[in-house]
Amino acid sequence: MNRFLSGFIITWGCFAFLVNVVAIIGLFIGAGGFWAGLWRVWDIYSPFNVWNWLGEVILISPAIGAAVWLERREDRQRRSRPTTPLVS
Repeated sequence: MNRFLSGFIITWGCFAFLVNVVAIIGLFIGAGGFWAGLWRVWDIYSPFNVWNWLGEVILISPAIGAAVWLERREDRQRRSRPTTPLVS
């Protein structure tokens, strides 16, 4: 299960990255020219555009949830391992 969660986190992160790349390419294609496209990208990905930030958080939330779940599983597995005393 840990291997699946690790793969899911990587896959979802790549998916979120590709969605953003496709969106940027679409903004450039839909604009009249390079500078108009760049202005649209700056407008959408502005730090003051709260709706975009909320959308990005929603987009990557499955990967964040899987990372938290994986960390808890690994902690639980580490705590449940028996420790062997050193014999001298």
